[in-house]
Amino acid sequence: MHPRTRIRAAIAAALGAVAPVTANRDDPLQPDALPCIGLFTPDEAIQEITMGRRQTRRMDLYVDGYVRADTSAGGLDDQLDAMALRIEQAIAAGGRFGGVLDRIELVRTVTDRLTSGELKAGVTRLQFVVTYQTGFGQPNA
Repeated sequence: MHPRTRIRAAIAAALGAVAPVTANRDDPLQPDALPCIGLFTPDEAIQEITMGRRQTRRMDLYVDGYVRADTSAGGLDDQLDAMALRIEQAIAAGGRFGGVLDRIELVRTVTDRLTSGELKAGVTRLQFVVTYQTGFGQPNA
């Protein structure tokens, strides 16, 4: 199993306490299933770091937190901030996620409003950089 798969699974398990999670590029936005979280890993940079052919990998991890706009729960921005806070706390509590990664850091947060017919919702996207090491040509080792 590739380390990216293990990392997504470990982070999805930690975020499961916040909301239901989809750990692939599927569209998790189902109107009857909000709030929910989607996460995916679209990009990874690799650098050889030793003569023994060890590699450091820096992977982008995006975590999208979706919420339904609910005026009784405050404004949409407040709800998105609350979702972002829960996501950040869950990831910070994970540490090294059982050793599947070396470091995870939040580098950007973006929020947006989503509307589709009757559905009024929003999304907060947290971008993390995940660092881990592998052997050359054997990322699963």
